[in-house]
Amino acid sequence: MDKHEEWIGKKFPEFNLINDYGETLKLSGIMGQWSVLFFYPKDGSPGCTIESCVFRDKYEEIVSAGGNLYGISADSMKTHQDFRKKHNLQYTLLTDSKGELATSMKLKRTFGILRSRVTFIVDPEG
Repeated sequence: MDKHEEWIGKKFPEFNLINDYGETLKLSGIMGQWSVLFFYPKDGSPGCTIESCVFRDKYEEIVSAGGNLYGISADSMKTHQDFRKKHNLQYTLLTDSKGELATSMKLKRTFGILRSRVTFIVDPEG
């Protein structure tokens, strides 16, 4: 079994994350719509920049299909704002600064250091 297959068909865990505008987003805020949530290690790192820009380029396709898109890392709100501006990212970035959501989902660290790089699709029922 893939390390994240245990989440298939399960309810996405509750969360309370700050977005890059300083607003709080909770699981209840994404209910009723399809959502793509991708975890990435760090704003501005080469791999994360490529990944984030690929999502930027697919954004309209996701929205046209009725979905929302959120990037999640441990970076600060200010770092997210700078990263979004620099790369013209039109979707919301969320801060999991203490790694509470990643930990609750048992997401592994790469090399024991870097945060996970994994994508989840959450249906309208969560």
